[in-house]
Parts: sequence; C-alpha cells; structure tokens
Amino acid sequence: MTPTAPNTAASARLAAVQGHLAIQPCFERHAIHNDKPTGPADLARERANASFKVEDMTEVILRGKENVEAMSTAFQLIQRDPDLRMREGHHYDLTRSEDREQTMRQIARTIQLKKTIKDPRLQQALFMAMAFYSESFSMRMYVHEMLFRQALLLFGTAEQQDQWMDDIDTWRVIGCFAMTELGHSSNLRGLETTSTYDRASNEWVIHSPSLTATKWWIGMSGETATHTVAICQTVVDGENHGINWFIVPLRDPKTGKLLPGVTCGDIGHKSSRQGLDNGWIQFTSVRIPRDNMLMKWAQMSSEGEFSPSPNPVLSYATLIPERFTILGGSQVVLAQALTIAVRYGAVRRQGNHDEQILDYQTHYTSLMPGVAFIYMLNIVDRELFDKWDQVAEYAQTDAGAFMREIPDQHGVSAGFKGALAWYVTEILESCRRACGGHAYSSYNSIAGLIGDYGVVTTGGGDNVVLMQQSARYLLTTLKWAQEGQEVLGSVSYFNDYKKILQTSKTTIQDSRDLLNHDFVIDVLTWACAKKATDLGTIISAAGKSGFDDAWNANQVELVRLADVHAWRYFLILYQRGIHREKSKSVYPTLQKMGQLMATFALRKHLDLFLEEGYFDGSHAKLIRQQFLDQCRDLRRDAVPLVDAWTIPDFVLKAPIGKYDGNIYPAYFATVNAAQKSYDAPEYWHKHVHPMVNAPRPGQKNCKC
Repeated sequence: MTPTAPNTAASARLAAVQGHLAIQPCFERHAIHNDKPTGPADLARERANASFKVEDMTEVILRGKENVEAMSTAFQLIQRDPDLRMREGHHYDLTRSEDREQTMRQIARTIQLKKTIKDPRLQQALFMAMAFYSESFSMRMYVHEMLFRQALLLFGTAEQQDQWMDDIDTWRVIGCFAMTELGHSSNLRGLETTSTYDRASNEWVIHSPSLTATKWWIGMSGETATHTVAICQTVVDGENHGINWFIVPLRDPKTGKLLPGVTCGDIGHKSSRQGLDNGWIQFTSVRIPRDNMLMKWAQMSSEGEFSPSPNPVLSYATLIPERFTILGGSQVVLAQALTIAVRYGAVRRQGNHDEQILDYQTHYTSLMPGVAFIYMLNIVDRELFDKWDQVAEYAQTDAGAFMREIPDQHGVSAGFKGALAWYVTEILESCRRACGGHAYSSYNSIAGLIGDYGVVTTGGGDNVVLMQQSARYLLTTLKWAQEGQEVLGSVSYFNDYKKILQTSKTTIQDSRDLLNHDFVIDVLTWACAKKATDLGTIISAAGKSGFDDAWNANQVELVRLADVHAWRYFLILYQRGIHREKSKSVYPTLQKMGQLMATFALRKHLDLFLEEGYFDGSHAKLIRQQFLDQCRDLRRDAVPLVDAWTIPDFVLKAPIGKYDGNIYPAYFATVNAAQKSYDAPEYWHKHVHPMVNAPRPGQKNCKC
C-alpha cells in the first residue's frame, strides 16, 4: 500500500458522506421550492387510474347499495350527535376515566336510538359505524351482545330465555363473560372456580378456591356489569361433573355496589381500549338459585337429579362464534390501519427521484398482501356466519344435527382464530413500519390500533393452544378416516388421503398454474395430508404413556399443520364467497386478490414443501417471483381498494391518512392544538431551574 492510500481512502469516504448529505436536485425542486403539496394530486391520480369502480367494491364489502346508504347515514349521525361523537380535544388525550364515561355515554345513546330507529339496516349500520369509531364501544357491545347474550341462546332453555332475554336486549341487565382465570386461559378443563350444589337450599354455591381461580381479563366486570355468565366446575354430592355455565349477579342495579360475596376490581392501564373496563372477579361462597344454571344440555332437576350434557364439547359451543368474530374485529382494525398506511405511502415522497414510497418494492410487498387479506376476511366472514347461523338454529330444532356439526365448527374456529390473528398482527406491524416514526404518534392512530388488536387477541388466550386444539381435531379425524369412517366439513379431504399421498412431487409447470385456484388447493391438501399422516404415526407410536412427551416434541410441526389447514380452508371459503359476485364488474379484482393470497400461502410454507421434496429450487423461485409480480400488479389499485371501505377522516383520527392527501398541515394542526408547552411547565422551577442556573466554578451563589 502506498503512503498516500490512507488519505485517498479517507477522501473517498468523506466524498461519499457529502454525497449522502447533499440536497439532491430533485429534492430541492419538489420539497424546498414547491409551495403546493403533492399529496392531493398524488391521491387524485391514484384514484383516476383505478381498474374498478370504488362504489361497486363498497357494495360488495357492505352487501348491497341499501347497506352502503345506511352506513353513510350512520356515520353522519355519529358526527352530528353530541352524545356519540368526541365532544372536544383528541381521543388519545382522554384520561381513562374520561374515556370510560364517554364510552358508556355512547352506549346509552345508541341503545336509546335503537328504540327510535325503525329501519333495521340503519340500526345495524349504526352499531357497525360505532365499532369503527370507537374500539372501546365495540368491545363493550361485543361482550354484552355476543358473549353474554350468545351464552343464553346456546345454553339456556326456552324458559330461561323468556326470563332473561328482554332485559338483556334492553340493557336492564348488563352482562359479562367470566371464562378465563388468572392461572388458566384456553385450558378450560383446568379452570378452578366451582359451582357446588347445596341440596338443603336447592342452590348453587359459586366459589373461587384460590388466587389463580380469579376470573381475569373480564370485559365490563371492572366497573359496569350487573351480571355474568361464569363457567365453573360443577360439583354435585362431591363428584365433579365438568364445566357448565351459570348466571351470577354481580352488582346492585340501583346503586352499582358489589353484591355480598362478589369482589371485582379493575385490571388497570392497558396498551389500548381504556374505555373498556376489563376486570377481575372473585366469588366467595356466592349463592344463586338452582335455575341460574343454564340447562339446555345439562340439567339439575328440582328433585336434585343432575343430568350431564350428552357431549362435553357442547360446553365449548359459545366459544365458536366468539372465535369467528376475530374476522369481523380484524376487518375493523385492519381497514383503518391499511387505509392510513396506503394513503401515507402514496403521499410521502422520498429518494433520488422523489418517488412515492408506495412505489418501492419493499413497501408495496409489505402492504398489498394485507389489503388483499382484509377483503378475504370480509368475504369469508359471511360464509362462516351463514354456516354458523344454520348450526345455531339446530341447537333450537335438531339436537342430533347440532351434535354432528359442532366438532368441525370447533376445529375450524380454533384454527382460524389462531392462524388469522397471527397474520393480522404481522400486517399491523407492517403498517407501523410503513409509516415510519409518525406511526409512534398517538395522533396517527396506528399505535392505538395495534394496542386495540392486542387486547382482542389476549382476551381469547394463547393462539398456540388454539392451534393445538385444531391439530388434535385434524389427527383425530384422520384416524377416523383411516378406520373407514366418513369425515365431513373442512376435513372431508381425509377421506381420500391414500389417493392424495400417491403424488409425491408437484406437477407445476409455470406461473399460470399458480393462478389456478383448484391447483393451489390441491398443493395445500397434499401438505395437510402428508403432515397429518406423519404426525399421526409418530403420536400413535408413542402410545398413551408417551403421548404427552411425543406431543410436546412435535408441537411446532403440529402448529404448522393447523396453520396450513386453516389457510387451505380460508382460501376455499373465499373462492366460494366471491363466486356470488361473479356477475359484478369487480369480480376480476376480487379474484386477483385471492390469487395473491394463494401464492402467499404457498410462499409462507415453502420450507415444508422443500423439505418433503414436493418442490425443488426452481419451484421456490417461481413462487417467490409470482408473489412479487402479483403485489406489483395490485399496487396500482392500492388507494382505491382502501377507499372502498369508506371510512371518514373523523373516524380514522389520523391526519397522515386524510382522504384529500393534504396530510402535513393537518398533522401539524393536530399536534399544535393538543400541546400545552408554550409556557414553562409546572416542574420547571422545581427541577430544571436549579440545574440551568447553577453557579459556575468561582461564581458566587446567585439567588435570582
């Protein structure tokens, strides 16, 4: 090396740094000397280039033009009603007590309006619009309307429904759902709270025998609920008959004070949804009437004779619609987060040529699968609840049909909640990253939406437990199929498992195969059958004595099996759902989004196919490139696709996601209106003044 080399290298590094720091001509032109914001023009161009009519897509999302009109009216009603809207300031500046008071004011007003609004479409639209506007409102309504009320419908007799349902529907009774405990979540068999029958008084005695038996994370129990449905171990004459559901009063409806033997407290500050009073409950020998046990399936007669449920799985039935609601709740959160992130990506410009950041491959590939996914959630949500409504009707009319359908519904709901909730959290993180540092500002909503979703998924327990429930169902039904029994529903492909496994390598030829729905489903079907067969063999070989060790040693692959199965069925239901829209102009776009997510599902599990030799390296490259191409193709419709959700700016509460694209003045105005830092803070003279006015060495102590 010559003596001058170090100086030459240093000069080169300095020149490189200067190049990075220098203002590029394009940046100088657009960002420094351009007085007109580019955002409005950028979004206008994005909308003008749409490949479909946004209005037509909105009709698909909301199931018809009448519902679109009702939703528009509902948003207008919220914005104008002083009891529904945020009265002043910003939502994220509310204290916890202010947030809770506002949420209950909104609920009380909504229940009042429900009595006066005669149009059922507008009634439903108002509840849906409020769910977008306030996550705390959404969860309080969900706890009462879905969890508490649904328990009465699934487990209550006709007489019990007649006794309770009118008070529930009018909110004279405010209910919560006491399932999870401090030491127990999705492991319902391990719950500790007991309900012991007292023959002398013909009553049930509800009791929390330990600290870990404390009902925990129970929405509305902290401050509000007057009653709960509590799941308890049912003890009769010293014998435990398993879990059942009981209606337990919590508070005096006149005073709001806790009833004797009931202790409720608040969980405290959460990452979001401060307007929802998640709490804990302890029961100390609380007595309730015999007929406060919900007795559609298990009964305790007036003579003291206990009749158990014909199948223990029936006690879990109320969890099925609760788990399916993850699809609806995810749409609410994702539609807002993606609208903000996509619009911001289309407005924000950066780079050597001042590009829209949404045009960068790393940016659009992180957001476009999420955009496609919310449409899949929307379509599949309808398919799931159409089926569930049919099954729930069986609970009232045909017990045999109900019993036949419940296992598959339970398996699907566990797998969907686990697999889909995991992916939603990934999408939300992508949205956060896509908005850079601005995502950390509460005023741009992304952080709050991430916290909101965390509260939703935490309430349902560990997704790993749910995925294992799904995997157990898959191995069980495969075993039935191997024994010659016909299996139905989401696992019906196990009936042909031998034929499926005869193919050991893919027949994929080119990218056109990846656009074929049936072809992709066949690939995923092979993966499910192969993985289930291999795992079933391992678990069976371990026997009863070695079952737990074998299960734990293969837990990761069992979860993977459940994930592949969930995505396979998710894609099937989506294709079935968009078939209803085949005559509409937006069908090609809906189909395109399904194709992208089919490629996504294959890409997600490429290592499985490579390990098993089903794919080789060329197949993996083809799938990866197809994914990139599909994301780029869908990117041209990014803004119109989020526009179709028609979420008003006042609902988004995020200046960087404004519809008109003029984001920076709105962002600055929001922050400027909220801050209180023009004057010295109260702590200045106590803590700051002594430091900044401390005498220098040799200077006399000044008391100024």
